[in-house]
Amino acid sequence: MKKINVSLLFLLVALLIGSMGTAAAYNEAPMLQERVAAGELPPVEDRLPEQPYVVEPVEMIGKYGGTMRLATIRPVGYGDDTLLMGNPHQFMKLDPVSFEIVPNFPVEVDVSEDMTTYTFRFSPGLKWSDGHPYTADDIMFWYEDVLYNEDLTPLIGVQWRAGGEVVEVTKIDDHTVQFQFAIPKPYFIPDLVHINFHYWPKHYLTQFHPSYVDEAELEQMTADAGFDHWYQLLLNKHQNIWGTPAQVELPTIAPYVLAQQTASRRIYERNPYYWKVDTEGNQLPYIDRVDVEIASDLEVIQGMIVSGSIDFSGMGTDIRNYPMYRGSEDEANFRTILWESGQASEVIYMFNMTHADPVMRDIFGDVRFRKAMSLGIDRQEISDAIYFGRAVPTQYTVLPISMHHNPEFAQAYTEYDPVLANELLDEMGLVERDSEGFRVMPDGRRLLFTVEYFDIETAKTPNIELVTAHWQELGVDMRSRSISGELQGERAPANLMDATLWHGDKATDVLFPLAPQFLVPSNPGWERTKWPLWGRWLQTDGAEGEEPPANVKQVRQWWDEMMVEPDEDRRLELGANILQAQAENLWVIGTVGRAPHPLVVNNDLRNVPETGVWVWDTNWIGSHNPEQIFFDR
Repeated sequence: MKKINVSLLFLLVALLIGSMGTAAAYNEAPMLQERVAAGELPPVEDRLPEQPYVVEPVEMIGKYGGTMRLATIRPVGYGDDTLLMGNPHQFMKLDPVSFEIVPNFPVEVDVSEDMTTYTFRFSPGLKWSDGHPYTADDIMFWYEDVLYNEDLTPLIGVQWRAGGEVVEVTKIDDHTVQFQFAIPKPYFIPDLVHINFHYWPKHYLTQFHPSYVDEAELEQMTADAGFDHWYQLLLNKHQNIWGTPAQVELPTIAPYVLAQQTASRRIYERNPYYWKVDTEGNQLPYIDRVDVEIASDLEVIQGMIVSGSIDFSGMGTDIRNYPMYRGSEDEANFRTILWESGQASEVIYMFNMTHADPVMRDIFGDVRFRKAMSLGIDRQEISDAIYFGRAVPTQYTVLPISMHHNPEFAQAYTEYDPVLANELLDEMGLVERDSEGFRVMPDGRRLLFTVEYFDIETAKTPNIELVTAHWQELGVDMRSRSISGELQGERAPANLMDATLWHGDKATDVLFPLAPQFLVPSNPGWERTKWPLWGRWLQTDGAEGEEPPANVKQVRQWWDEMMVEPDEDRRLELGANILQAQAENLWVIGTVGRAPHPLVVNNDLRNVPETGVWVWDTNWIGSHNPEQIFFDR
């Protein structure tokens, strides 16, 4: 993969040129031609913006028609259906070929030289799925009536603040808005790859907002809908997953509208006002409908895959089942392609250095312990046993595509050296063993702790089974317990866990600077547990939590400076400091990274890239303009 380069010069060129264009004539799906003929829709030329977003097909110009069958285990939440919507609400995306940040919307962007002012101009003619114009007023509704409404936004997030002040958003004209920060905000453009702020259709949502509706009328609507407060009603009506509507009535800018929804199924139909076309002027998407079955668990999805009952699966696949997929291809009429997972480490381990037990805290806080645990992992065995030898032994750091990458950081303490690991543990004074051969802590208790974890997305359980055996060979009695996401979300931020694990994403130049939660103490998060009390202290300016040691505060100071530093060379230096601190201190312990991730694709589906990076940083398949996928039948 190529290195990401987000230099200001290239960024300005990429944003100004974008991916927009014009076509002499436009074409549309037969199902929409019928509605135009019946007088239900205006002609396609009147439904598209003046400058539609032009998609160059991966393989070929597609054919219209068909229903894509998908499956998910999430009644509400991200699944293959939301991924195939291409995260349509995002202004920017990581280009899957160049790995540059480019527009993902009919918008032109101008960035001031001091990186405090960002001006966005939408293409005139852009419309919501109900045909209502999309204008700057939709952005201003979000800014004035959502962001600044304490019921809807109790705390304004850091992405909208700089220098202690909230961004000032101004409507320049019907199609232009300007974001003005008090001090430089150099990572605002990368932030737009993932944050959602312009998906608030004012013409629809004002009917549920007290600034626009009679109080008594709104109270009655709220009660009739079964809610106690108006903001619960509005948020329910606005419910969406990354821009994909989760309510049937909600206007969208996604390629599909939600047509039907039950407890076991959701069905989408094409958005007649969708704003992307192919290079021959054919309005996208190509496929008419998306039919999603909500399965009880991942095992059910595995059965659907091998029986040929679904046409695409990426979120529901598992590398451990790769031989089974390959063996079922002919009978079930699909192909299995392998993307790179995009995880800097498929599983990372985190010890709670603010543990409530002072003895355990001292052990976890000793860097010699973390180095010993890292040296005690046989990473090649993990690669061979789980990933067919195709994963790379690595410490957690940024990926090689990052301009911040240093191969020495990736190799820090990754060799399998149980002899040195034992020496480090002995050096700590953990010499005594109990009758079962496990090390004893200074207070006489066995060195025993539990790694609690939420088993999702990567092959976490087989990884921890191997690591448990590795660490027990060192005399460390590590146990594991798989828990629900809800319990994980309660226990980790509350400082109640001994240790946890997660997958090591956020390792590209899109998310490493913005969300280095594994490397920098910030707000206590549900997926991490290495320093919740330190993070809370830093987030509250010392009002809560516990003051961290000097080296941890230093890491946070580097990051705080990096977020506002307009000079790229200095930002690179600060990023290197943060990554070097991880390599030296092993705040988190990596295992193997850049593993293969299988996608199962119906043989008739075309324009699905054969290679890609399957990770949140790139929005999975969403960065590949999946609206171009079609059935070649």
